[in-house]
Amino acid sequence: MRWAAQRDKAEPAVVQALQLAGWTVEKVSAPGFPDLLCVRRGQVVLLEVKSERGRMQRAQVELHARVRAAGLVVAVVTTPEEALAAVRGEVRRSALTERAEKPRGAARSLLSRAVPNTYPKGEKP
Repeated sequence: MRWAAQRDKAEPAVVQALQLAGWTVEKVSAPGFPDLLCVRRGQVVLLEVKSERGRMQRAQVELHARVRAAGLVVAVVTTPEEALAAVRGEVRRSALTERAEKPRGAARSLLSRAVPNTYPKGEKP
């Protein structure tokens, strides 16, 4: 049985603000992929909507890094204001600045050896 993707409470306000600003917004439900695909006049921006205390999953951190390396804008937002700033190119938060979930049990030791540290110098998950 597949569970429905958990959506953040701030998402409806974020979507509404972006649509009022002329963006086409699609909700995405794929493991690790950002929550919102935003498109306007040939520009594509991917947004991960989190609560203030929300943590990034490992799959999200890895996918965000690949998307950024491909040249797309991807940001973590908690408010409509942050979302509007991100689509203007003013990314305030990204997967590199957010804390990620800690792996559980045996996966913790395997992941610590298999996944390189993607956090800024001195910051630990």
